[in-house]
Amino acid sequence: MRSNRIRHRTSYHPAHRVVFGLGVIGIGTLALLDNLHVFGMPLLRTFWPLALVLFGLSRIVWPRHAGNWLFGIALVIVGAVMTAQNLDLVSIRLRDWWPVFIILAGLSILARGMFPRYRGAGACADTPSTLEHGDRIAIDASFSAIRQQNDSRAFKGGRIDVTFGGVELDLRQAAIEGPEAVLEISARFSGVELRVPRDWQVIVDIAPTLGGVEDRTVPPMNPTQRLVLRGDAMFGGVEVKN
Repeated sequence: MRSNRIRHRTSYHPAHRVVFGLGVIGIGTLALLDNLHVFGMPLLRTFWPLALVLFGLSRIVWPRHAGNWLFGIALVIVGAVMTAQNLDLVSIRLRDWWPVFIILAGLSILARGMFPRYRGAGACADTPSTLEHGDRIAIDASFSAIRQQNDSRAFKGGRIDVTFGGVELDLRQAAIEGPEAVLEISARFSGVELRVPRDWQVIVDIAPTLGGVEDRTVPPMNPTQRLVLRGDAMFGGVEVKN
């Protein structure tokens, strides 16, 4: 049972679906503006390769394995070059460069064989965990992954600010000083996972924008300590569990 859960987590990241939906919305918006003749140039035909750039960035930030990282770089390069060519900024014949894709495909296969357990910066499972004792936390992660434990006996809250990354915060050994602690969270194109003690009551006041917030904790019968989560999740997710 445990091995099935691990396999499921490493083969899927919800941000991929969010990015894909964002790309579809973008293409639809460009097509609508073209039909309404809002601009004097064909937007869809010119800028559609940016969808490849967006999808490639998602593969770089949230890779399933090392091969996805190379595939994401290839998509970003191709999308950027095609957009520049549509804008008459460069003149490149893609049919001359198609062998590069075969080379990248080979490198991707090689990377998957050499690093089968690689998860990248978007997943924190292979990131070393640090232990903190302060009563307030201040986590700032950009294009990186952070795993942190806090065992303060007078925890008061703090702030988590993450962009294109991932944060795992384990508070199961901590205790709140006073009736409640407030934790500010700002997650953009990122994932945040919190683990709290079973006797904590969690109050979620986070505004998601094309993202998700999930409270999977079991409400205590007689809560004596309360953790209040405030902030926003834009194209990302926040998960709280015991």
